[in-house]
Amino acid sequence: MAEKKNEDDMDSPKRGKKLFILIAALLLLILGVSGYFGAAYFLQLPPFEPPGPTAEEIAAQKAEEEKSQKLLQREIYVKCSDKFSFNIKSERRLHTGQVDVVLVVQGEENEALAKKHLTLIDSVIFDKLSAQTYEGLLLPSGRQRLKRELLDATRAKMSEIAKAPVVDKILFTSFVLQ
Repeated sequence: MAEKKNEDDMDSPKRGKKLFILIAALLLLILGVSGYFGAAYFLQLPPFEPPGPTAEEIAAQKAEEEKSQKLLQREIYVKCSDKFSFNIKSERRLHTGQVDVVLVVQGEENEALAKKHLTLIDSVIFDKLSAQTYEGLLLPSGRQRLKRELLDATRAKMSEIAKAPVVDKILFTSFVLQ
């Protein structure tokens, strides 16, 4: 029995050493895991990252972006500087015409381009108006044809200058022939 007691005494330091190593390893593991979670919390790493936007927030954000795009792409009316007074050829006698023109553009960029080149646009419109005949402008279909010609001419000139057509429509707010 004395020999068994002696063996237990010898195992006791080995056992205590093993127990100490085991406890130290567990403490290191616990400290490591808690250190990671602490750092993850402050750095917002995977277990603690903030939640992403909800479906409602995404929809609201898209609606706001579309609204701002629509504001940028809304129709804007740019009035030409003055009424155009011009002479019209006719078979019988000389007639005069007076037209007030408004340009319709899409978006603020095109508005800025149209205002910047308004003198050039006025010149193109005046050239086209001066080339008209009285008989051609008497009927509504003649005035519609004139609008198309003016639109094509201004788009061609603006495409040449600004690399974009800029003008979407041309409106007559006043059209008088004498």
